[in-house]
Amino acid sequence: MSEQFEMAERTIVIERELDAPRELVWRVWTDPDEVTKWWGPEHFTTPREKIEFDLRTGGVCRMTMVGPDGVEYANDGHFGIVEPPERLSFAQETTDNPMIESGETTVEFIDLGEGRTKLVITSRMICAEELIPMAQAGWSSQLDKLERLLRNA
Repeated sequence: MSEQFEMAERTIVIERELDAPRELVWRVWTDPDEVTKWWGPEHFTTPREKIEFDLRTGGVCRMTMVGPDGVEYANDGHFGIVEPPERLSFAQETTDNPMIESGETTVEFIDLGEGRTKLVITSRMICAEELIPMAQAGWSSQLDKLERLLRNA
């Protein structure tokens, strides 16, 4: 018997300053060939063949992460906002995860000057409270991977 979770709207906001120009940060978020290099927490991968982007408002946004145990985590949705290189949003509309019904993430790319960018990630989800610390840890881990990629760019 599967566990029942209490679903409610929840929001997490994560900020991270990166030593990379905004246009580069935008590109590694929106080019599937770059996304495959960093998307997903440590020890997770997102194979290039499991990323489908139609980078326009209403366009398809599909990514499937693969865990270290081989379990796949599909994210199937669409882009809501595409305003290069300032804002991007994408929705998660279908999921097999019993702890989340849906979600929408907005990423703001703030040019700090001197080749630095601040990311402000706002994720609004209909989910179980138990998912929040896992989501925060996942974002932190994958942003660490993004920082490593940008350092070597």
